Amino acid sequence: MAANFDTDVLIIGAGPAGLSLGTELTMRGVSVIVVEQNERVGVQPRAKTTNVRTMEHMRRWGLAAKVRSLSPIPAEVPRRVRFATSLYGGDIWLFENSFCAARQRDDRYSENAEWIPQYTIEKVLLDHVVSHPKATVKLKHRFIDFVQDEAGVTANIADLAGGKTIAIRARYLVGADGGRSPVRTQLGIAMQGQSGIASFVTLILKVPGLNADPRLEPALMHWLVDPAAPCIVGPMDRDDTWFFNPSPKPSGPGDDAQVHAEIRHVLGGRYDYTVLAKDLWTAHKLLADRYGEGRVYLAGDACHLHSPFGGHGMNFGIGDAVDLGWKLAATLQGWGGPGLLDTYEIERKPVHQRVLDSATENLASLSGQFSAPELLENSERGEAARQQAGRAVEKSKTPEFRSLGLVLGYSYAGSPIVAREKAAPPQPNVVELRPSGYPGERAPHAWLGEDQSVFDLFGHGFTLLATGDAEPPELDAVRAVAKREGVPLDVATPGEPRLRALYGARFALIRPDQHIAWRGDSLDDFTAVLTMARGVAINDQQKASPPERRQNA
Repeated sequence: MAANFDTDVLIIGAGPAGLSLGTELTMRGVSVIVVEQNERVGVQPRAKTTNVRTMEHMRRWGLAAKVRSLSPIPAEVPRRVRFATSLYGGDIWLFENSFCAARQRDDRYSENAEWIPQYTIEKVLLDHVVSHPKATVKLKHRFIDFVQDEAGVTANIADLAGGKTIAIRARYLVGADGGRSPVRTQLGIAMQGQSGIASFVTLILKVPGLNADPRLEPALMHWLVDPAAPCIVGPMDRDDTWFFNPSPKPSGPGDDAQVHAEIRHVLGGRYDYTVLAKDLWTAHKLLADRYGEGRVYLAGDACHLHSPFGGHGMNFGIGDAVDLGWKLAATLQGWGGPGLLDTYEIERKPVHQRVLDSATENLASLSGQFSAPELLENSERGEAARQQAGRAVEKSKTPEFRSLGLVLGYSYAGSPIVAREKAAPPQPNVVELRPSGYPGERAPHAWLGEDQSVFDLFGHGFTLLATGDAEPPELDAVRAVAKREGVPLDVATPGEPRLRALYGARFALIRPDQHIAWRGDSLDDFTAVLTMARGVAINDQQKASPPERRQNA
């Protein structure tokens, strides 16, 4: 670290995106200072779904087992979402293995999703970052402003405990500081889209004895379509901690008396409860005009805000940290080209737009839309109404609870650091995952043994994956190219016959974020491929035509 810099990267915000960025950077030997105005403790009614892709990142970071051990949902509880008339019965439709959270091996991914409070995820990440010698975390410190120049960024930070202002000099600054981002405000970046789509209230409740009630139908979430109290309710944490989301009324989320009457109705008058926290929040569909300027970048809610229905917000903020993290590290360490950081917005913005669209569609169908008085009737009319409601639920809510095509199927095809192919890229699908090995996609997953994933062979830099037989001289030549160019490169030769069909080529160049940069049957053009993949030669000509796949005759 040069004498005039305090750190490589200054991160504003210690939420999941900021702490994930700190994790990604320190893992690669980059120093960070994380500034957070809060203590980050207490019950917070935020995200509960840690999706498959985030858990795969946790596996890369060595944190998956820790996260899984802290899940408040016992292993025997089915990972389902119920649509029902009551906590105690009246099922209308069940989404089994919602979010792919069932603890079972699946060929499509290396880690299943987990149902766990966001504040627990934050604590895992915070403890991990704090323990790293390359990291400094400053809680109770508030960002004031910054100035940047050609060499770096100087930020003024208020020490809230000490009552003074300090200056921190960094090579880069990242605003992971939430939907009201002061960093974004100073950059003058606007958010475009729809704001204030709908207003909600979430209550976190302590309901002693509810979890142990034998009449309770076990599930991750209960979408109750009882006309007297349409709502979403479910376990939030251990010790009988539950969340309660009443369906919004035309006039707003409802007054306290009405909300408490609905809670008592849902509990069937069987339990007393205590309110631990109350959160009034509004759903938006907003995307930043730009994701940064100069040496300052935005991540997470600072550049995209969307409905939480589908469980994508925290997870795609963590995805931002992964994409930006390896590119910052590569640039700082000299093996990333001058155009590499420009691809952060190029790659992530289309992904965010897909998430915004899907989450907004999910918001259109809440519990109240499916409720009707006849659902409660013990009659032929009631049975017919329940069947009709079940069909409506399946049709409208499947993309919300079975969204693996969105969670794992997003692609960076078209990015200037991803090879083009003559065939068009596969069309995306929210529900169905269709791995093809096409450049830009997340690398197709395969198990190599009882507990070993092909992802476990990928290094922190690039990885050349040989999907079949490879001659030692050609692999030695690839290593020599990477060494000459100063690029970290691992070579993986797992000897798994299924990989050739999964990837569609003899070789695939895997980026540090586990996405495919290139695939082909010959390594003759590997110098050009590596040059392209690390953003060294991005210009108008290359954006139009980076290296195409080359096959043997």
